Amino acid sequence: MTTLENTTIYHEIDFLLPAQRFNINFSYITQKGLPFVREFVLRLIHLAPMSMSQVATFFGFTRKEVQEAIDDLVERGELTLSENGRLTLTEKSSGYFTELGEVPRLSMLRDSTACLSFDLATFSCLGKDNSSEKWKAGLSIKVDDENASCSEMQVEKHFQRQFHEILQKGFLSRSLTQDEKDSPTVYTVNSVNKIKQMPVRLPVQFKVDADGRSVEREDFEKLKSSDYVHERISLELDRLGRPSNFGEIAKAMLDIGDGETLKLFDSKGSSVSLQFFEDLAKLEANSQKKRTTFLGPIYSSANWELLQKHLAPIIKARRESKADVGQTPFLWLAPSDPYWGKSSNLQVRVSEILSMASTKEKRLYSPTIYLPVSGPDDQKTARQGKWEFDPNTDKVHGLIEGFLGGNVEVMHFEGEFVVVVYHVSLPDSYPVSLPIGFISADKDVVSSVGRLVTTYLEGSSGFDRPNDCGLLSRFGRNE
Repeated sequence: MTTLENTTIYHEIDFLLPAQRFNINFSYITQKGLPFVREFVLRLIHLAPMSMSQVATFFGFTRKEVQEAIDDLVERGELTLSENGRLTLTEKSSGYFTELGEVPRLSMLRDSTACLSFDLATFSCLGKDNSSEKWKAGLSIKVDDENASCSEMQVEKHFQRQFHEILQKGFLSRSLTQDEKDSPTVYTVNSVNKIKQMPVRLPVQFKVDADGRSVEREDFEKLKSSDYVHERISLELDRLGRPSNFGEIAKAMLDIGDGETLKLFDSKGSSVSLQFFEDLAKLEANSQKKRTTFLGPIYSSANWELLQKHLAPIIKARRESKADVGQTPFLWLAPSDPYWGKSSNLQVRVSEILSMASTKEKRLYSPTIYLPVSGPDDQKTARQGKWEFDPNTDKVHGLIEGFLGGNVEVMHFEGEFVVVVYHVSLPDSYPVSLPIGFISADKDVVSSVGRLVTTYLEGSSGFDRPNDCGLLSRFGRNE
């Protein structure tokens, strides 16, 4: 088993687990402590029946004080006088004690309601948060149909089982936990009503060890048990699995003129070597080449910081300059990879690229995002793309798939920098594709990759079938 210190994240994917929100009406028994004097008088008499004067002596009360205390307890039905004139507990107050000398607890039956969410795989209580998560930017996990159809019955059972945990996590009304010594228990669940269904987002990091071997996925803190969910994730990954594309990747690297990234793979092209990766990183740090190699999606936090090192100074310079630079293309071409963009990170990054493109005074560059489609009539992909990229669809085009074999993602900021990411499928070594690539600000590299991109964008896949199918939002409109 590898230690977590020397593992490296090579992909981050969000999985969407179905969850439902419920309105739960329940009755609970609360064990309240008694006020000080009342508690100690009852504890004393619980040990042995005694006269009023004995009680007064024990507590050092005046006759008036003891009379008030005893009258109050008689009125409450907790003390009574026996035939021999001694005070004894009633049946009611005897019920406050389970053993001799212990603290009396007063049981009360109360009603309460809670609005709680539970996932439909393990029925773990996810709390009160009324998530407005949408089924997008992630891979949906299927659960047994029965879980969804019988969810109210399941939640009734699990709410009772998890009651103390739910209470400790502060998911229930404050009135249940006001008294520190109080420990409520569920008496009965009166009703469970399903309000709505939504996904719960489970971000998963896929990691490799120092030898470049895949590492077991970690468990989910939110869930009581992760095994079933991991099983379901594996099924989804099997369904999406694709054969090795190493040959095509190597060809794309040749087309780009990138001999460096190829060196990171072992001789058989079956896995990536982290040792080679670290050596290359050291070389790059000390060279004049203006190139940085990275592992993982460009939209992950660490890699986005690399991108910002290039982008931020350009934006600053363009804001301050008088020149008209608004027409400079900044193109982002997505690959045909089932795992690309399956993370809420992507939409955050897209919004960032689009919002930074202009200030109040002027445009700094012209961003366009290209998503692969099978053709101008690919309604299904267009619909999905519009849903995923809402509200930014006015900058998203459909592009006939096949650019560099469909395995390569490119971000090209004309004249400034380029990002190339190869999405490598090696099913014998890694359960999901392995994104690996580089950022370069070398003018020759930027312009040569730029030519590849422009040639493809301006090309066509046949007569009257340009590769650039135009805005996704206009798909399906006969114009």
